[in-house]
Parts: sequence; C-alpha cells; structure tokens
Amino acid sequence: MARSRAQRRRVSLGVLVVLVATFLVLVFARDVSRAAHGATTARRSENLSFAALANALLTSENQVDERLAYLLAHGGGLSRPVLGARLDQLAQVVAAWPGEGRRLRSPHLAHGVSLELDDLTQMRAGATMALIDTVERALRLPVAPGADGAVTTGDPANVLRATALLWNRDRFALVREPGHARLLANSAQTPGALRAGDLVVLERSRRLALVRAIGIAAVRVVPAPLPAPAGTLVVPPVSRVTIDVSVVNRADAVQPVALTLSVTPLNGRGSVSVQRAHATLAPLGGWAFSLAPFATVPSERARVVVRVSGAPAGSGLPVERTYTLVLSPSGTG
Repeated sequence: MARSRAQRRRVSLGVLVVLVATFLVLVFARDVSRAAHGATTARRSENLSFAALANALLTSENQVDERLAYLLAHGGGLSRPVLGARLDQLAQVVAAWPGEGRRLRSPHLAHGVSLELDDLTQMRAGATMALIDTVERALRLPVAPGADGAVTTGDPANVLRATALLWNRDRFALVREPGHARLLANSAQTPGALRAGDLVVLERSRRLALVRAIGIAAVRVVPAPLPAPAGTLVVPPVSRVTIDVSVVNRADAVQPVALTLSVTPLNGRGSVSVQRAHATLAPLGGWAFSLAPFATVPSERARVVVRVSGAPAGSGLPVERTYTLVLSPSGTG
C-alpha cells in the first residue's frame, strides 16, 4: 500500500531526529573520553614526578641511616676530628630533609601518600638530629650545626624504627594508580646499632678520649727586641713596652683559658705589674691576646712571666715562659 506524502515526511523527520541524537551522543562520548584520558595523563605525570623526587629523598635518608649506623658500630676506630667531621657532614644532609619534605606535600596524591611522606620525614629528621646530638655530647665533641636543640618526641631510636615500619607499609599506595609509581623503602639500621653499642664502646675508645691541651705559640714584644741570648729581651730605652701572646688549643673541644702577665722589677725600680685576660678558644683554634702596655724606665731590669692556664700543656708547647727584660740606658739605643 503506497504511503502518503505526510507519512513519508514523518518517517524522514524521525530518521533525522535519530541521526542527530546519535551524533550528539557520539560527540559527548568523545569529549568524555578525552577528558577522562586527560585526567589520567595528568595524574600519571604527577605520580611519576612525585616518585622521582620522593625516591631521591628516601635515598638520602637511607644513606644517612647506613652511615650513622656504621659510625655507631665502628666509630671507635676513628680519631676524634674524623668522627666529628663525619657527624657534621651527616647533620648538614639531615638539615635539608624538612624543606624537601614540605615541597612534596603538593599536589595531594591518592591515599595521602605525599602528606604522609612529609610528616614522616619531619619526624625522621628530628630523631636523626637528636641522635647525632646525643653522640656528640656523650663524646664531648663540638655540636654539629643544626643538631643543637634538635626536637623530637619520644626516644629517637624508636621514632626511626616506627616511621620506617609505617612508611614501608604504605609506600605501595601508588602502585595501582596511573603511572604505577614505586616508592623506595625506608631502612632502619641506626636503632639496632645504637641499642647494640649504647655508646659505651665509643665512650671507652682511647682514640676518641678527649685530651685537653693548650700552649703558648708565640710571644711578640713591641718595640722589637735587640739581638740577645735566649730568654733575654733587650729593648731600646722606651717608656712603655707591649707584650702580645698567641695561645693555641690542641683539643677538638671548646676550651676556656686564662692568661697572666707579670712584670717584676729586679733593680728596685717601680712595682710589680700584673695583667690578666680570659678567652674561650674554639676547637683546634687559637687566640691572640693583646695586652695593655706597661711602664718602663731606662736601664730597668725586670722578670717577665707569661703564664696560660685552663688545661695541660700540649706536646711541644709550654704553658709558661719567663724572660729577663733589659732596657738599654738612655741615649745608647
């Protein structure tokens, strides 16, 4: 039966509506697919970038853990300056962890893994600094920069052990996410080494024993003395003489010292002159004492004693020097 023109028009309109609807559905599906693919690509990039930076930080943490554990176990065979220098190096590395951890907080990744890594890094940094500080104070080594006043909650060894266990449980958070990023584990060798040694071996090591030693390195007289036998200072006829003293600290520990300069007339001219000065010498450092001039008269003879106290004399260095001061008669230069 032949269709009327109106029926054919309705059929054509229906087909057109179906085609338009199909086209719109296909366009919408394409846009949704592209958006989903774009989001997955962004997440993949974020996850892989985070993994690269996080693994660099975790590698640094593990290296410090390994080296600190070695120093706790074998540091007794090192000298004090070497052990102190190695602890200082570790402290400088640890001081950078908190900043690196904070930079990894954003963007927030799946399962809060970026936030967790930062929180655990802050705890590990404080605990490691506290351990370094404990070792240095037990051995009376100079405190490493950044270690002084290190703050951590609880026993540092327990903090390191607990944070390693927690991270090693949650570090697989991104394995099933876009990019399938794999994060390194945290080592925890230091707590075991600390518990095994308990610092006793280090404290009993003769190589690490603190041996305090100071000494007079040089004495300068102004005006410069004339040629004379050792122990005799012959100076031109002047009204004032200045003596400067250089003192060295042979120990790798802060050392307070006291300097005394006494001038005793030997021919009855004038009275005894005494000067005292104090200073705190840095480890293996020195200090130059610049004393006030003392009055003299022509032809005077005096005994000058320079004495430094605070620690025993270092090898090859005296803590006291005695001179006979002789002033040339006036006009003889």
